[in-house]
Amino acid sequence: MFHVRDGLFFERQADGAVRILKRTDARDNAEVVLDIVVDKDAWASVIATMSTHGEENYGYFRALHFHEGTALPSWYPQPTAPESMPCP
Repeated sequence: MFHVRDGLFFERQADGAVRILKRTDARDNAEVVLDIVVDKDAWASVIATMSTHGEENYGYFRALHFHEGTALPSWYPQPTAPESMPCP
C-alpha cells in the first residue's frame, strides 16, 4: 500500500480499482476510519478532475488509459492548455 501521510493509504487492486484506507495513524494496527474501494472508472474521473485539464479535452479517457497502462489511440485530440500553462 502507498502511504500518503497521516494514515492515508492507497492500493491498486487486480481489477484496476483503487482501495482507499484511512487509519488514525500510520501503524498497521491503528484503528481503521475508512476502507473503501473505488472502481477504475471512478478513479480515472478523480484523476482527470484533479488534473490541470480536468475532464475537458478527453481528460477522463487520458486518465483511464494512463491508469490502465494502455496507449491512447492516435485519433485522440491533443489537450489544450491555459495560456499560462502550455503543454510540453
